Amino acid sequence: MDRAALDALLKPRSVAVVGASDRGNVGGRIYRNMLASGFQGPVWPVNPKYRTVAGVRCWPDIAALPETPDCVALAVPYANVFEPLEAAAARGVPSAVVVADGFADHNTKAGRARQARLQHLAAGRGMAINGPNCMGIVGLHHPLATAFTNLPKGLIKGGVSVVSQSGGLINATMELGINRGLGFNYLISGGNEAVVTSADYISWLADDPDTCVIVNIVEGVRDGRAYRDALARAAAKKPVVVLKLGRTDAGRAAAVAHTGSLAGPEAAFDAVFRESGIARVETIDAMIETANLFSKAKVPGGDRVFILSVSGGAAVLAGDLARKAGLRLPPLAPATSDSLGKILGISRRFANPMDVVGAPRLVAGDNLTRCLRVLDRDPTIDAIALVLVVQRETSASHRVLHQQFHAMAPTMKTPVVMVSEMTWHPTKAPGPGGPAVAATLDDGLLALRQLIDHGTHRRRAPSPPPRPRRSLPPPALDVPSGRPLTEPESTAILEAIGLPFAPWDWVKSAAAAARAARRIGFPVAVKAVVGGLAHKTEAGAVHLGIGSAAGVRRACAAIEAAVARAAPDSSIEGYMIQGMVTGGVEMIVGTVFDPQFGPLLMAGAGGTLAEIAADTALALAPIDARQARAMVRGLKADRLLRGTRGAPPADRAALVDVMVRLSRFAWAHGQEITEIDLNPVMVLPKGQGVRIVDALIVPRSRGRAALKL
Repeated sequence: MDRAALDALLKPRSVAVVGASDRGNVGGRIYRNMLASGFQGPVWPVNPKYRTVAGVRCWPDIAALPETPDCVALAVPYANVFEPLEAAAARGVPSAVVVADGFADHNTKAGRARQARLQHLAAGRGMAINGPNCMGIVGLHHPLATAFTNLPKGLIKGGVSVVSQSGGLINATMELGINRGLGFNYLISGGNEAVVTSADYISWLADDPDTCVIVNIVEGVRDGRAYRDALARAAAKKPVVVLKLGRTDAGRAAAVAHTGSLAGPEAAFDAVFRESGIARVETIDAMIETANLFSKAKVPGGDRVFILSVSGGAAVLAGDLARKAGLRLPPLAPATSDSLGKILGISRRFANPMDVVGAPRLVAGDNLTRCLRVLDRDPTIDAIALVLVVQRETSASHRVLHQQFHAMAPTMKTPVVMVSEMTWHPTKAPGPGGPAVAATLDDGLLALRQLIDHGTHRRRAPSPPPRPRRSLPPPALDVPSGRPLTEPESTAILEAIGLPFAPWDWVKSAAAAARAARRIGFPVAVKAVVGGLAHKTEAGAVHLGIGSAAGVRRACAAIEAAVARAAPDSSIEGYMIQGMVTGGVEMIVGTVFDPQFGPLLMAGAGGTLAEIAADTALALAPIDARQARAMVRGLKADRLLRGTRGAPPADRAALVDVMVRLSRFAWAHGQEITEIDLNPVMVLPKGQGVRIVDALIVPRSRGRAALKL
């Protein structure tokens, strides 16, 4: 999307409102919101039905306007959208807001045709169009309100910008934000995102000096790679919080009905968020708490958290919820415990979480200030959570604690957040600025986890850019697109890029199979080579552990009979003879092409556990060794790889190498390959490498097409 057109949409110097009126309809609300927003430029009402609106001249159409506006807000039904929009395009208007529904959101042929027409018009004229089926855009630093919502009183100007495909959730975000003292910059309802997408908005906000935190409420994306790139670019500069909707089948179906968006596989989105260090949340409340903490707290230098509470029960509960949130609570240093004990008049060692044994000890004098100073000097503490009952009507004693906390927090080098041990509904919303106060214990601790993860990601050295596509060694295959390659075909291709397979040969007859087995060395596996028969074991087309030439010939005969029964329309093309591999940990490594995000790499527990253990990790290809190691560490099977019950550690480095090589291959050939499956990958004891004993490549289905590798 052209930057100048986006500037005109988000920082217009002039706006025309088509459908403006003195009534309470959509056009009337947008026009009044624009006037009330404090917008600095001219706002022209356009409506052939009126001579004046709100006491000013109303223009009959776009052509009659005295100047060409930067943005046109169209507050008309879908049937009336294109006449003024085409007039605006003809006059050179660079941006527009289309709030009407009735496009892809209707999920009808006519609705999709209208959206395609809108996209074609925008592409031909280079227009940035917000919507359709959206609420519009609200800006606070650059006053703007091309939105029809009833804007609540008390919106605070700040650094949090929200991009949402849902207009209703923008309303919820504003209300909760006011209640929590959260300051906003932009509130953007994108609707169907027919032209300007979340990726465009996020990329623009990454460079916006008035935005310090980006929040994205997203149902689905059309161009996953553009979205991925925008997130990565933004997260390198400022925190990004994402509330991903459509996590279930019901949610994905609702997403199609709502905006026409394809929600996509959750695992792919998870991989995107993990890769870029995005804070993913699951509820609006968690989103608000996380954005609030990001906008007000320093980034911790590590992951060691200390929790201080005025209640023993709250300390226990905080410990439980901290573990659930994945926070690390190391023991308190003895010297720090002694110093805190002297302040509070207690002669015992404190745990983490710490109970101060009654609020009066902490309220006395400036004890909270003194305790926070002690904790701030402790180099073994990276972040502090102060757990209090944040009361609706704050008592005199708690006002003392609040005053000391608010005075101390900005002066401390260690990030500190106050967390309510119950849901906080204050009678008066907190003012803008000041330190972070979390309204619930669970969401507050989850937000602290997100802040720590953000710091960890910021400190991590960036991964090198993906290698450019390079030509690979032969063979080149010309196969029916979509037909799974045979195991010898798949193995030959993958061996050519350096993947280590167990010794193998491909022969045409039982006699040749016996000779190949002697060359490879017994015991061997005998597998049928049958085009289109991907799962050979279930068909009886695999015999393992054959120890003699005679056994190989008998296995070939048995396999021929089994294939004839299981796949009578198929014919055996030959036999694959492969050396047996024992003594390793069975893993699976594979790739799948996602239409939104491109190739994804998968690794997990392999062999017979692959389909029942549900132990897998996913990442967007290509990956580097650091990313591969992180994937392996996240698997339950990593316990086996590290060695358990007397078993030696496995060669994890060799497994990592296989994952990296396969991910680069899949990335380079993502347009040609739908799926690659290596199962099992036998990870041998450390120093002995890995051996792959089964491989499958499935080309993409696009008619008959050559697969040139």
